[in-house]
Amino acid sequence: MASTMPFSAGLVSLGFPPPQHHSCRLQRYQRPCTLISSAIRHGQVKAMAGVSMDGLARPQAPVAVVTGASRGIGRAIAVALGKAGCKVVVNYAKSGMEAEEVCREIMESGGTAISFSADVSIEAEVETMMRAAIDTWGTLDVLVNNAGITRDALLMRMKKAQWQEVVDVNLTGVYLCAQAAAAVMMKRKK
Repeated sequence: MASTMPFSAGLVSLGFPPPQHHSCRLQRYQRPCTLISSAIRHGQVKAMAGVSMDGLARPQAPVAVVTGASRGIGRAIAVALGKAGCKVVVNYAKSGMEAEEVCREIMESGGTAISFSADVSIEAEVETMMRAAIDTWGTLDVLVNNAGITRDALLMRMKKAQWQEVVDVNLTGVYLCAQAAAAVMMKRKK
């Protein structure tokens, strides 16, 4: 049994203003879902024992990649998208246990998710993450660039390496993820 819900309603419930020019709709699925747990930092996929692959390729459900989704705002966005019917890639850099918890929460609410370890400041890892979404579900529809870091230090005490790390994740990471996702979406004219 599927019911439709305006995409903007989900965004408004997350605190975002409703879109002005879009009329996207998400399908909400009332069905058992599948969880694939993966650690793909070096191109290896480790599936949990006993996980079924049935029902993964459903093109009707949007596929979303949420970076920095293991904690905080990213977690809330990933869970909300999962509850709204999206298939969610829960990206994390170091918080694998928390990412698995997010996947479990999405599953318990009737959604589908995989966790994916990737440093968004490294182009090869970003490309591997986007490829995992496509290999798992056949497409990529939504990108939420949420990953970010902070290095709280006074200007005079901050080392250049700390500054560069912030720039690499918070700026270059957004660029790399948007570029990789746009290449997929533009092929499909999304």
